Order: sequence, then C-alpha cells, then structure tokens
Amino acid sequence: MNKPLNIPFALKPINEELLNTFQQLDNNQLQWLSGYCAGLAKSNASLERENLEGANPSEGVSSRVKTLVLYASQTGNSESIAKKLHDQLNNEPLSLKIDSLDNTKTKDLIKYDLVLLVVSTHGEGEPPDEAIDFYEQLHSKRAPKLTGKQHAVLALGDSSYEHFCQTGRDFDERLTTLGSKPILARLDCDLDYEESSDLWINKLVKLIQEDQKNNSIHNLRTNLNQTGVSDVSLESRSLSYNLFNKSNPLTAKVITNQKITGKGSSKTVHHIELSLEGETFGYLPGDGIAIWAKNDNALIDNILSQLNLSGEENIQFNSVSQSLSKTLSEKLELTLLNKKTIDSIIALLESNEFGDIKPSEKESIEIEQFKQQVTSPEFIKNNQFIDVLLLANKKINICSQQLVDLLPAVKARVYSISSSQSANPDELHITVGLSQSENERGIRKGMASQFLIESLEEDENVLIYLESNNRFRLPEHDKPIIMIGPGTGVAPFRAFVQEREENNSTGENWLFFGNAHFNTDFLYQTEWQKWLKDKHLFKLDVAFSRDQEKKIYVQDKLKENAAQIWQWLDQKDACLYVCGDMTYMAKDVQQILLEIISQQGNKSKDDADAYLKQLRKDNRYQRDVY
Repeated sequence: MNKPLNIPFALKPINEELLNTFQQLDNNQLQWLSGYCAGLAKSNASLERENLEGANPSEGVSSRVKTLVLYASQTGNSESIAKKLHDQLNNEPLSLKIDSLDNTKTKDLIKYDLVLLVVSTHGEGEPPDEAIDFYEQLHSKRAPKLTGKQHAVLALGDSSYEHFCQTGRDFDERLTTLGSKPILARLDCDLDYEESSDLWINKLVKLIQEDQKNNSIHNLRTNLNQTGVSDVSLESRSLSYNLFNKSNPLTAKVITNQKITGKGSSKTVHHIELSLEGETFGYLPGDGIAIWAKNDNALIDNILSQLNLSGEENIQFNSVSQSLSKTLSEKLELTLLNKKTIDSIIALLESNEFGDIKPSEKESIEIEQFKQQVTSPEFIKNNQFIDVLLLANKKINICSQQLVDLLPAVKARVYSISSSQSANPDELHITVGLSQSENERGIRKGMASQFLIESLEEDENVLIYLESNNRFRLPEHDKPIIMIGPGTGVAPFRAFVQEREENNSTGENWLFFGNAHFNTDFLYQTEWQKWLKDKHLFKLDVAFSRDQEKKIYVQDKLKENAAQIWQWLDQKDACLYVCGDMTYMAKDVQQILLEIISQQGNKSKDDADAYLKQLRKDNRYQRDVY
C-alpha cells in the first residue's frame, strides 16, 4: 500500500473523503486512474472550448487580446515609456505582459496577438545591448511567421545622427515582412520625445479600446489552445528611491570643481562634487545623473548678431512669455544640430523669406550648394546651429518667434556618477571632459561640458535628476570584476571600487585604463595606486597611447593579458564591464574579447560569439558606452 501524504488542506482541489480513497490504491490502479483522468480532462476541455468559442466576445478570457509590451533601451527612456503604455493598457480587458527584449525569444511572439515595441537606437543605427540577440534572431532565417498578428512600434533616436531611429525602423519592417500588420503607424521620436510619445500612447489605447468594442481586430481573440494567463509582473529591479525627476529636478550645490588633467594636456577634465546634504536622493554605482545645463553667453550673442536680434524681444515658449535671451540660454538646443531644424532653415530660404528680392541665378546656385552642405550627415554631426547661420552669410531673415519655433527644446545631458553613496552619503561626484572641436569658422564646445567646466563655480547651483542604469550593476561581493574604462570612461569604476571598499567585498577588482599621456592624463592616479596598495584593486593595467612611438591602447593590454582574462571569465566567473567611447573603443574591445575567448578557450568564431552573448545574458558582460 502507498503511504498517505500529508497534504495541506489549502492545496487540496478535491474533498478529504475522495483523497483518502485515492491513497488506498496501489501503483497499477493509480497509473490507470491517471490515464483515465487525463482523457476525461481533455474531453471536458474540448467541450468547454466549443462553448467558449460560441460565447459572447465580451464574456470571459476568450475575448482577451494577448498583448506583449516590449522595450529595449540603453539609458532607460524606452523602459519608462513602455511602463507608461503598460499602465494605461492595464485597465483594458487584455491579457497583458511587459518585458525587456533581453528576456524575450522571437518564438515567444507567436503566443501573442498584439506586440507593442518601444526601442531606442544606439549610436550609428545600432540596437541597444539588451536588444542585440532578439534583433539578430528576428532577422535570421529561423524567425517565426507572424501572419495574423499585429504590432506597433515607437522608436527613440537622435536626429543629429545619420541613422535616426534605425533600430525601430528595422523592427517595424521586419515584423511586417514576417506577416504582422501594424495596428498604428510607427512613431519616430527625437530627443524631445515626451509630448509625441504621450500622444502616440493615447492614440494607441483609444484604437485598442475601439477595436475591442467593435471586435474588429483581425484574429486577436485569445487562442485557447495556447496556455498562459495575464502577467503584469515586472522584472525585479534595484531602483533608488527619489523624490526628484525630470519635471522636478534637485537643486544641488557645487562643493568642488577641480581640473584633474595636468598642465600641457590636450584634454580638459574636471572632477565635480555636488552636495546632497539634507536631500532624499539615492543612487547606486553604475547610475548616471542628468544635468540641465545653460548655453554659453558668447554663443548666444553670436547667434543674435547673425540674425540682427537684440535678445530683449519677448517671445512665447510653452505658453510662457519671456525674453529671447533667457529662452536661448535655458530652453533651446544650440549645440546639437538635427535634420528638422536644418529643413526649417532651408524652407525659409526656398520660400524667399530670406529677403524681398527674388534670388538671382547665382544666388539660387549658392542656396543649392548651401542645402547640399548642411544636409550631409557629416555636417550635422560635427557642426552647430551657428555654423548654419554663418554659412548662410546673413541671407536668413528670421524674427525672434520664428527662431524659437524652429529650434528644438534643450535636453538634459547625462554623466556617469563617479562616487559611491555608501562611501559619500551626502555627495555625488561626476567626471567631465570638455567636448571641443574646431572648424574654419571657430571653436565649438559641448553645451553641458562647457557649462560645467567653464561656467559653474563652487557654491553655485545646478539642476539634476537621476538616470538609473540597471544594465550596469555590480555583482555579488565575492565575484571578481574586470573593468575597462579609458578616459572619462573610468568614472563609474571609481564608484565601483569605492563601493566594494566600503562593503569589505572579497571579490577581486581588475582595471584597464587608457589615455594619452601618463604625466598629464592619468585620471585619479593617486586613488588607484592607494587601492592597489590596500589590495582593494587586485591589478591595474594602463595604456598611454602617446608616450611612445607606437600607440598603445587598452585593447593591446587586453591582448597581453589574454590567458589571465580567460581564466577569470571561465574559471572564476568574473564579470566584465566596458565604459566609454562607443564608435571605436567599445567595438575594438569587443573584437579583442572575441579573439581571447576563441584562442584561449579553443572555440570557433561562432562558439566564441555565443559565449560572449551568454555572458551578456548572465549580466557578466555589461557596457555603458556612448
């Protein structure tokens, strides 16, 4: 006889008497009964399905449209929009789930009737890290057919880049190619995405409401042959608690603003400390802060001069009346060009609003040459609004309100936090390099870096809010970490080591740092050396590219340490972090890592690629690149 099981009453789906009868049966009887019950359940399920399919669509789960909200982001903007969309849809009669693309397989799409995707574009048209695997799967030959499904895509991007919103475009086109139909046209959002994304969400929700009401979405009723219930749970996140946000920034006082590159350096880098004393402002190592900067007064004066404006003119901005000078200083984007602004300038020229006299043939040729020059991706990337005005050579006649209307609203700039709050409870540190270039018309500086380095003095205030980075987090205290951060990319790793020192972590810390010269550009040199001495830094490998005839970069140092890096990854379960330039450094580092994995691990190219992808999935390969 079988031994009776002590089953808690709350878990019993049948009454006590029947359960006691079952426990008296031998194995052969139980196996027969198991098969009989399975067949009976299947028969009942078929009958229930027939009844449900003939029921009123407004009744029960059969009418619930299985909806999946997906997001992929490098900085968190896509995630916040997706959550807003999810929250608004949560009141609708939908079977609803939200998740990151990093946690999603393309085969999962066939389980859903409606897929809503919010995705950013990283750099020059590339998907963000957490979307790479899904992107590759979706564009492979093994991608699932999605005939009868529907989707909608909201794409985030930066129009100063040539491949604006490319990842969102690619996803939208590929989903359509696989058979899905867009329920709403894709929205491509620039840096000022808030208003347009809210309108898109509202339009989408109303459309779904109307389609639900009319039962007109093609094939969107739940397929009862598929299992699954409504899942509105979110991935567990370690979020800092803050009262402050983009709409309600913290006014932080500058404690220190100190240059940390030496005399004679070609670079200007400052260490800036902000006071959080008395404020509820929490952050974690790996997070960033967004800063509301102000435009340079000399730049504003130059623009006003080119347009024959005084700056005292009264204008309307967001329904508020204020002076043009104040608006240009605090509200409008002057240092980053985008295609929309350039198109507006060209439209003014082509509609003859640049003067009262019809352009001559020579002037028409000049306008065409101007148009070709300022619309090139290289020009948009490397020039500013003042360069457009200078090239136009005062042929543009724009009034103060027109100027305000054609320029985009300024966006906060994000910097990695270079301090641990555990070690500095009332402070927040950032490491800022001056963004500067020169063309034939003058020196061009970045808005935020110039403001922070050249304009902001100690005891002055700056407006900030937190930009959480949940894709760039320390592992458990005992896990070793490899940090690759040339230049100001070293900032978050200063926070990492401070945190580990404060928590007496046993995990070994290995830093790769690179810059131009040892004597002038070794950022936080004394701190790294102290941590080496105190054993909080296990190893430090540096590459100063201009200190010898042959240039040496962090990639070269990785090659030199290939065997030990592989040992750390394969045997010690180490986590690997990369922070800094995306265009060159991060790509070169990834290529070297693939070579190390292939050579040291005796793997094929495909296997090495799969190994690195698995590290990323396991959060053992994290990047914060820009």
